[in-house]
Amino acid sequence: RARGSSPLVTRFGRFVLPVHGFTRAMSAAHATPCMASLRHVPSVVGRSCGSGKKVSTAKSAMGKTSSLRRAARFPTNAAVDAVASVTEDEEEDVVTDSIDDDDLPFDLDKYKAVVKLLVTFQEPDWVNPWSNKTAQRSTGSGCVIKRTGGDLKSGGGIILTAAHVVANATFIQVQLANSPEKHVGKVVSILHEVDLALVEVMEGLEDVEPVPLPMKKEVRLPKLREKVYVLGFPVGGNDLSITEGVVSRIEVQSYSHSHARALAVTVDAAINSGNSGGPVLSQTTGGLVGVAFQGYAGSSVENQGHMVPAPVVDRFLRGWENETKDAELKKSPTLPSLGVHLQLLNSPSLRKFLKMKETHSGVMVTHVEHGSSAEGTLRVGDVLMEVDGVSLANDGSVVFLGQRLAMVAILQARFIGDKVPVLMLRDGKEITVDVTLKALRQLVPRGQYDVRPPFVLVGGLLFQPLSLEYLQSWGGDLKDAPTHLVGEYYDGISGPDKKEVVVLSQVLSDDINVGFTFDSVGLDYVASVNGEPVADMAAFVEALRVGVHGSEEFITLEVTRGNVKNVVVLEVAKLKQADELIQERYQIPKRHSVHFRDIYEK
Repeated sequence: RARGSSPLVTRFGRFVLPVHGFTRAMSAAHATPCMASLRHVPSVVGRSCGSGKKVSTAKSAMGKTSSLRRAARFPTNAAVDAVASVTEDEEEDVVTDSIDDDDLPFDLDKYKAVVKLLVTFQEPDWVNPWSNKTAQRSTGSGCVIKRTGGDLKSGGGIILTAAHVVANATFIQVQLANSPEKHVGKVVSILHEVDLALVEVMEGLEDVEPVPLPMKKEVRLPKLREKVYVLGFPVGGNDLSITEGVVSRIEVQSYSHSHARALAVTVDAAINSGNSGGPVLSQTTGGLVGVAFQGYAGSSVENQGHMVPAPVVDRFLRGWENETKDAELKKSPTLPSLGVHLQLLNSPSLRKFLKMKETHSGVMVTHVEHGSSAEGTLRVGDVLMEVDGVSLANDGSVVFLGQRLAMVAILQARFIGDKVPVLMLRDGKEITVDVTLKALRQLVPRGQYDVRPPFVLVGGLLFQPLSLEYLQSWGGDLKDAPTHLVGEYYDGISGPDKKEVVVLSQVLSDDINVGFTFDSVGLDYVASVNGEPVADMAAFVEALRVGVHGSEEFITLEVTRGNVKNVVVLEVAKLKQADELIQERYQIPKRHSVHFRDIYEK
């Protein structure tokens, strides 16, 4: 099962996948990163992330495939009699029905730039945040984009891959096609939002020529119906595999790994489990046009894989290169955001109400997030008509990079700290303001990897900030998660007094908390400590520290599930001794995460 899968709103029945003798039910319409887990790989057939069908290891159901070793495909028993009378020459034609080498802009037999990544990873346990889940192994693909050391004889280099391939990695090995040798790699840059990462190896890439990257004006989106090749190491075999297809859609889409929306390209080439991180190459130039990162798993969705397009890859690489420059020039690769909620202006009556002219078009601001790029510059009721010199349509779309895309594509081409001019209509008057771009801090974080969950345990009560990862402990589709917490995830609004949702996630029974059972106060979120509002986890821990070292006999916590409020009190005099006993009884290594100091320290 691919990690980081994200359920879609629409479902199309169930798909049953046999795994090591057991039957595992999977939703049939999940958008999943295509990374194969070694613990979940069927021995004969593999699940196609593109179609949800069983795909033969000899040939994909959705595209023509070829192997560097040019292995012959074996006919099924039903076809043996049908081919028995075919001549030797005719049989050879049948066996070699694959991509014509003359169509390829590279020599298959000598192509070494695509590599296989073997990753050991260990995810944190978001329910018991002081511990980790069991370590697992998985495989993915990547391509060499840069050689280090000055010449082709040196063995070092940089490999481009998908972020979910190396997320939470504890050990990475890189293997060339047709080579038994494996070489240790390490992540040097990663951007989970657009599912891209760079892995460096110090040896093993001798005489490997990097994949050609588009530079400056050559960076572009592919054209619709443009032929592309997807290279990688999907499940079902060990050799390098190549599938061909055409570009079928270009738009802003949801990235299942990060749950962010960003520019992506849909292709009808087969992108199967294990293909993730592999390069998508142009037929005409042989250069990189994208990186394979996810497909749709559903019996009613066929021939649909997705790649991160070249402009997004180029921005990621430029951000990485800036990391080595002067601190004043360094730019964070994190995606920026205006941090506003917008309403479309398709209604003629609404446009007239806003004093828009016939020549005007745009979208209306309905909310400005606290601490966002737009705070202090944009207001509720402003009509955004141009962003960075590009006109906005009434449906929020723009013409950018030669395509009609969502407005977010303009902002995501920029970096944190860039100033972007915004032309808007305010009270019927056109004005232009400069907005300095910032990253969006979400009330409920999602797409968290390579981090430790923040938490604090006091009086047997476990507190942690609400996150999508925690909610997904009830299931990826959140249908069984507590509704008041799911509501905060979907509709919660941040503000000066509410930057995070601090949740009482567990009650570890002890004398200190008798009467406050998990049934009565569990899964509430904290509204205040000793009457003071709690804005985020850091403020909550600091309030506990003040209470422990203060003169008050009790620490009073007001917890709530929306409109229903409860009060929890802890006796300060008994608290430290109780916490030490609880820590020993429940075998908890630390009472707080690395993000905070012990509340008993002054």
